[in-house]
Amino acid sequence: MPLNDKKIISIILEECNGVEERCEGYCEEIREVIADILKYERDHRLAATNIQQKINDKCGAAARFLSGKLGQDTDTGEDA
Repeated sequence: MPLNDKKIISIILEECNGVEERCEGYCEEIREVIADILKYERDHRLAATNIQQKINDKCGAAARFLSGKLGQDTDTGEDA
């Protein structure tokens, strides 16, 4: 991995540490989502549409995890 890519990734992960911990596991979930997205982008075997679908799936899964932790209905955004 080029030095510039390493620097970008370290900055992104540093910024994740500054995210407000809205519930237990929130920051860790954000870091995992970003790490997975970066892996998808580096995998040149995936077509752009596949990468977008994987990103959508990952973000959706993270949203369900976090809304479950916060006690919100994922479809309406209202408290469960």
